[in-house]
Formats: sequence, C-alpha cells, structure tokens
Amino acid sequence: MTGSDMHYDSGEEIRAGDRVRCSRWTGRIVFVLGNGSFAPGYAPDDWSYLGRGFMAEYDQVGLVFSPTSDDDLELIARAESDVAPGSQTPPR
Repeated sequence: MTGSDMHYDSGEEIRAGDRVRCSRWTGRIVFVLGNGSFAPGYAPDDWSYLGRGFMAEYDQVGLVFSPTSDDDLELIARAESDVAPGSQTPPR
C-alpha cells in the first residue's frame, strides 16, 4: 500500500489537514505516509519508521495511527474548503 492508496470510503484521497469523523471521534489528519502530506509540526523523518498509513489527532483521544484506512473514517471537510462534498454544514 502506498500513500496514494489511502482513501476514504467515498474514494477521496486522505490528506493532512482533513477534518474527519471516525465512529464517535472527530479530529483532523496530521499526516499520510507515502504521499508527502504532513501538517505543520509533523516532520516526515520523525514518523517514517511507521512505514505506511496515516495519523489522526482526535479531539476525544489525541493521536491515533492507522496503517490502513477504516470504513468508519469519514471526511467532514478539506483543510482548504469550508464544506466537505455532500455535507450541509461547515465544520466547527
């Protein structure tokens, strides 16, 4: 699996900065290994030992690493947009 294989169930690519929901948790993606997508403060060299996957920082539990995308992972909003595709309200 490469970084480009990291997608939401909707088919959209997972990117750093995305606001997400996973089950009851909400947060943001802080990096995706393999595609060079890193939020400020997260250096690729610090996390490369993990190999592949993505790190999310959830409001409820903090940092959670996942080596694969999860069916429950849902895009709420892109970092550069106010509203995610299919969403009716902007993120809080």
